[in-house]
Amino acid sequence: MNIGEAWIAPAAPVALSRRERKKARTRSEIYSAAMKLFLRRGFDTVTIEDICAAADVARGTFFLHFPGKESLLDEYGERASQDLAAMLKRQGGSAASALRLALRALAERASHQPEVISMLVHEVVTRPLPIVEQKEPARTLVQLLGAVIQRGQARGEFRRKAEPLIAAIALAAAFFALVYEGSRRGGDLDIEEAISQTLDVVLHGLNEARPHPRKTPASQGRARL
Repeated sequence: MNIGEAWIAPAAPVALSRRERKKARTRSEIYSAAMKLFLRRGFDTVTIEDICAAADVARGTFFLHFPGKESLLDEYGERASQDLAAMLKRQGGSAASALRLALRALAERASHQPEVISMLVHEVVTRPLPIVEQKEPARTLVQLLGAVIQRGQARGEFRRKAEPLIAAIALAAAFFALVYEGSRRGGDLDIEEAISQTLDVVLHGLNEARPHPRKTPASQGRARL
C-alpha cells in the first residue's frame, strides 16, 4: 500500500457498541474541558487535576484515555489531520492546488484558534518526535502532504526523484515556522501571501528561471561545424 492509499483513503465505518460510544463521549468531554482551560489559563498552568475537575471525571479515568497532558495537544493535531484528510478526499484538481488548499485550511484553523496553535507549535519545538513516525489511526500532516506529493509525481506534475516524505517534511516545517512567526508578531503576518511564497519555493526552488540563449544564424552555423 502506498502513502496515498494509507493516509488519504478513509477508514471503513465501524459500528460502535454502547460501551464504545460512552467511552468516546468521555474522551471528548475530557478533551473539550482541557482545551477550554488551556485557552483560558495557559497550557503550563493547567494541571491534570484541574482537567479532571472540569470534566467531572476521576484521575484514573483521565489516564484511561490520555497518557498525559501533552497528549491532549496530540489529540488536537489528530482531529485537524482527520478533517484535512476528509477535505483532500473531496478535492479535485492538481496536486499543487491540493497542497495550497491544505495549507490554507490549516492557516484558517490557526487564525480561529491562535492560542491552541501556539501551544501546539511550542510543544513540537520543545519535545520533537520522529516526524515521519506512522501512528494509526492518526493521519499526520506530514503523511497527508506526502500523499498529495506522491499523487503529483504519479501524474507527472512533480519530478519523481524527490522523496515525497522529505518534501512533505520541508513543507510542514515551513508551515509551522510561519505560524510561529505570525504568533511572535501578534498576528501581523499575511499568512495567505506567506503560504503562496512557501509553496513557490518548495515547488520551484530559489533559482531564477534562466531563458535559453537565442540562436543566431552565426551560432547555428558554428553548431553544424
